[in-house]
Formats: sequence, C-alpha cells, structure tokens
Amino acid sequence: MRMHICPVCERSDRITRLRAHWSALPPQGRAAAPHLARPSLNDERWAGPVGLLTVGCALLVSEAWLGYVGVAGGGVWLVSLRDKAAQAARRRAEWRRKLFCHRCEHVFLP
Repeated sequence: MRMHICPVCERSDRITRLRAHWSALPPQGRAAAPHLARPSLNDERWAGPVGLLTVGCALLVSEAWLGYVGVAGGGVWLVSLRDKAAQAARRRAEWRRKLFCHRCEHVFLP
C-alpha cells in the first residue's frame, strides 16, 4: 500500500482502509460510529414502474390514449430509479476508497 498522510494530524503511521477498520469493529463499536458505516444500497422496488410500463404498452396496443400516459410515466419512473441506483453505487465506491486515521479518527480520500 502506498504511504498516505492524514490531512489533519499529518502522520502516516496509523492509516488503514476504512472498510478494514469497519469490519474489525465489534457490534458495540459499529453502533457507536454510524457515520463510518458503509452506505446502504437503494432498496428501490422495480416492480411498480415495470408494471406501469407493461400496462401502458398493453393499453397502447389496444389504441387507448391512456397507453401513452402509462408508457411515459413508467419510463420516467424507471429513469429516476436508475439514477438513484447509480448514485448509491458511486457512494459505495467512494466509501471503499476512503482511508481512516486511527490517531485522530479522521476519514479521508487518498
């Protein structure tokens, strides 16, 4: 591992990866430091927008004007869920890169 220096205490002797520090914490330590926790995955339900899109397509095939509304609404809903999932993935990737200084308990990116 490359030598990293803490931006707060300017020391490099007690720097570890945040994920290693988090996994080594006992349950009591994890409860006391929720700000160090790994970001949660977005638990979005994909069935709603996919169902709306399917119903919209069925109505569109039967030449009902509500089909356009269903397809547009389902599409917009799916795009917003996709963006939320991408943001959650970026937050988790950033968390995996973070380092932790045991001396001053500072979390920072290399």
